[in-house]
Amino acid sequence: MHWIDENISAEFPDIDETSTEADINYSNMIESYMIHKCSSGTVNSCLDSNGQCSKHYTNNKIQAKTTFDERGFPEYRRRTVRSLKVVPHNRKILEAWNGHANVEFAGSTFLVLYLYKVIHFS
Repeated sequence: MHWIDENISAEFPDIDETSTEADINYSNMIESYMIHKCSSGTVNSCLDSNGQCSKHYTNNKIQAKTTFDERGFPEYRRRTVRSLKVVPHNRKILEAWNGHANVEFAGSTFLVLYLYKVIHFS
């Protein structure tokens, strides 16, 4: 789990008067590209009839380190309320890509099922 927290982030960085220009640009990229916006009534709606996000963003919680749920999926470290809708990403990839770059940890036994679903039903 330490490796995940070192390489995959689902958080806003702390920005203050000592922050570098690179840190500020990184924070701006997260704001621009990496915030999940739940919607309903649209073609790509992710909210069900109970108002729950099918991408699980209504289930995120504040926690100090990444853990795994009962199915082996990561529940990423999110230390502030502001970070609850941040899409997991890698800072270096986000900065190089300068666009939406979702990065997920894929190490559970459900990976094969997930890949099948993505390939055949996307």
